[in-house]
Amino acid sequence: MRLALGLLLVALIAAAWRLDRSRRIDGALQVARAEIERGQFESALRSLSPWRDRADGHPEIGYWVGVCEQALNRPEAAAAAWERVAAGSPWRGRAILGRARILVESMGRYAQAEALLTDALQGPAEQALEARGMLVPLLRWQNRSGDVRRLVENGWARGAVKPDDLLLLWRLDDEPMPVDQIRARLDEAARLAPDDDRVMLGRARFLLATGEVAEAGALLDRCLQHRPDDPAVQEARLDWAMAAKRPDEAARALRKLPADRLSIGLISTIDAWAAALAGDVDAERRALEGRLEADPGDAIALDRLASLAMGAGRDASAAEYRRRKDVIDQARRRYLVLLQFELRSADHEELARLAETLGRWPEAWGWWTLAAREHRGDSRLIEAVEKVRSRPSPLPSSTALAATADRLDRLAAVSGRAAGPAVVGAFAFCDAAESSGLKFVFASGRSPQFQLPETMAGGAGLIDYDGDGWLDVYAVQGGPVPAPADARSGDRLFRNLGEGRFEDVTRATGLIDMAGGYGHGVAVGDFDGDGRSDLFITRLDAYALYRNKADGTFEDVTDRLGLGGPKGWPTSAAWADLDGDGDLDLYVCHYLDWDAHNPKPCSNYATSSPTGYCDPRLFPGQQDRLYRNDGSRFVDVTAEAGIVDADGRGLGVLAADLDEDGRIDLFVANDTTANDLYHNLGGMRFEENGLVSGVACNANGGFQAGMGVTTGDLDGDGRLDLAVTNFYNESTTFFRALGRGLFEDQSKAVGLAAPTRYSLGFGIAFADFDSDGRLDLAIANGHVNDSRPKVPYAMPAQLFAGAEGGRLVEVGRDAGPPWRTPRVGRGLCVGDLDNDGRLDLIVVSLDGSLAYFHNESPPRRFVTLKLEGAPSNRDAVGARVAVINADGRRRIAHRVGGGSYLSASDSRLYFGLGDDERPVDVEITWPSGRKSNLKQIEIDRGYHVREGDAPHELPMLVRPRRIL
Repeated sequence: MRLALGLLLVALIAAAWRLDRSRRIDGALQVARAEIERGQFESALRSLSPWRDRADGHPEIGYWVGVCEQALNRPEAAAAAWERVAAGSPWRGRAILGRARILVESMGRYAQAEALLTDALQGPAEQALEARGMLVPLLRWQNRSGDVRRLVENGWARGAVKPDDLLLLWRLDDEPMPVDQIRARLDEAARLAPDDDRVMLGRARFLLATGEVAEAGALLDRCLQHRPDDPAVQEARLDWAMAAKRPDEAARALRKLPADRLSIGLISTIDAWAAALAGDVDAERRALEGRLEADPGDAIALDRLASLAMGAGRDASAAEYRRRKDVIDQARRRYLVLLQFELRSADHEELARLAETLGRWPEAWGWWTLAAREHRGDSRLIEAVEKVRSRPSPLPSSTALAATADRLDRLAAVSGRAAGPAVVGAFAFCDAAESSGLKFVFASGRSPQFQLPETMAGGAGLIDYDGDGWLDVYAVQGGPVPAPADARSGDRLFRNLGEGRFEDVTRATGLIDMAGGYGHGVAVGDFDGDGRSDLFITRLDAYALYRNKADGTFEDVTDRLGLGGPKGWPTSAAWADLDGDGDLDLYVCHYLDWDAHNPKPCSNYATSSPTGYCDPRLFPGQQDRLYRNDGSRFVDVTAEAGIVDADGRGLGVLAADLDEDGRIDLFVANDTTANDLYHNLGGMRFEENGLVSGVACNANGGFQAGMGVTTGDLDGDGRLDLAVTNFYNESTTFFRALGRGLFEDQSKAVGLAAPTRYSLGFGIAFADFDSDGRLDLAIANGHVNDSRPKVPYAMPAQLFAGAEGGRLVEVGRDAGPPWRTPRVGRGLCVGDLDNDGRLDLIVVSLDGSLAYFHNESPPRRFVTLKLEGAPSNRDAVGARVAVINADGRRRIAHRVGGGSYLSASDSRLYFGLGDDERPVDVEITWPSGRKSNLKQIEIDRGYHVREGDAPHELPMLVRPRRIL
């Protein structure tokens, strides 16, 4: 009895103690919460301190301690406090989310944060929603789009689909990656947590996306040491293996991936990739057809199948594939416009149908679901939802997976490991603008009104205006938008004095007295055939044609020759003899309708600020113009010639014989609409066949923001290939010539897609900068909107060296300071400014000094040719030249019109010969059809070749015969 009474007394005392303790804790919490509300975090910690470290502490204590520590900028202490909140506590969810945020933002511990947030997804709905909201950006910083997609789609099982979810799924594929933000975030995380394997994974995927394949592979090796069987790592390894052309590693990754991470379409893509590596055209075609069975909206597969069909001579099949791709391209364009500009008012049913056409089935289901929700009881919409929901999406069988992996192993055994880094020449450049006297700053007129012309201008041209054999430099000037009515020209002409010096001769040549305006571009050509190069300038709402008077001055003949009056918004231009009558006609790109006196303000989704430069799709495009040279006048023959693309928004143009039929064709890069290829039918008649020829858009099915254009025989097959600079996140596109005026997007295959994806290109040129006999590629970059720190505004120019097999390898970072200097680049032109047999560059940037990339690369052998037509057009535009060495190797070049962006390059043709010291033969096919054969001409020289006459030497610097 006494024992029972004793136990009861003890129980009563314990209960009283617990009650008193609970009251004291509640009191402490009440005081602490009040202090926290007043921002008195140190005081709140003192109130909580008696209870914070006790094993039997109140579960809420640890949470509020963490809140205080975080507010006092002690993130590690806050994370430690939240870690102690016990499982099962109602405060546990908040503590997990708070700790995860600190792990990511302050400690760089992505792996721990991902594990916490993944667990939190299983908690209450509100907690799961917040966890997902934190996990999505964490995975996106690691470029793990597949995991984000699965996370979003799995979340629909716990809640209704929302438009933001569907917009996110689109952004995973189409929204530009904020490279500066992500690079800075990943670098900081790596500094804080160098051993965190999820940070390594993010950096590896970032490097892979930007084309740094070798560095990505090294990081993935470290990731595999941490998690050898992790699906996210194996997915990245598979992507890396395909980029590195390593079928052995692709097979290894494929065998490690679980079936739910694969699809029949992916396996077909891998089979097609392997077949292409093996050169098995039939196997590649079968694999791509399998890919289309799984995903009929795959534009890349359709584009490649069209190319394979053309190669096999099945033109009808190729045309059908291109027709199907065009349907996809048009649907993609409409889908993006709705998502970017009209989402709030867009019809969900239209979005659903477009998503179906594009094969974006989860999005299609989401849009149908939203449409059905808007129109409840509509059986047609309910049926559409169920049709998409029930669409079969079978996983690949284990037999199919094993077969693909075995094929990869066999391919690896036959081909061995992928070849090492391509061996390319040595490049060295310095910026000699200041020291040489090329002092010029392009004034963009940047204003709070964000006048769109301010971000699109800035061209330069190379012209030997005085006929002394040395290239002079013409720089177009901008100014305020709109320009004053009485503005005089701000353009500048710099005369080349030789010995690396230039002088400003704008006043002496009379150019300073010309009427002005907001300048854009320049084209150089001898339109009157008098042997002196003339200047054509495009300005906002005006043309200017300056005739070279052969006495060191120019005269304005714009009005007299029929080119005067308001002209809208002209951009790039090209001179070429398009009707074969022996004189130069003129093609002028036009952009869009813009009222400089009443500019339209825009909120641009691509900028972090509330306003920015308008998206060009918000304005009607302007029709390009074609002018026939009738000797005494230029006549507008645009409509009768078949140049019809009123919505083209032309920015870049080149004139060249792209189908080898002896007539000059026109290729036009358009901004946000299909590129044009005008096939010359003869008699100044053209037929637009960009779609049929394969250059209307890239393989991925996107109408890109085409800017600059260039052409050259990159792979040495004698045909002219094309390259087009595009917007940020779009990559520069390389179109390989297949013959007969047909092309295929080979940007990824030649190594151009990834390195150019996160830059915005304008001026571009193929040229042999290291004189090794292979074409290299130079690109001027710079964004149109200043969206820092999300994406860069000023960007370095890029230099790609030509390598064996027609590949391109980025080498700019090791080619000298000019290639590492960020600029808001626009115009770019190429020429041998000091006549030393090495090609230099001029680059114009907005509100920055003109740059003269002086080529100081190790000298090698060369031949330079200046062509003069007679009876062909004096500039010989359209001529085809082959230089043949003693071993029979042929190097091909064409004299083309236009090219680059708003700029004009050296009209002379340059051939690098490597270290071959032997004389060469030269074969010239003139625009008239005549041929010239020059036998065993000496190298390391320049020659002036007139049609029908023997060549004579140009002024070139004396070069040593033997190069050590």
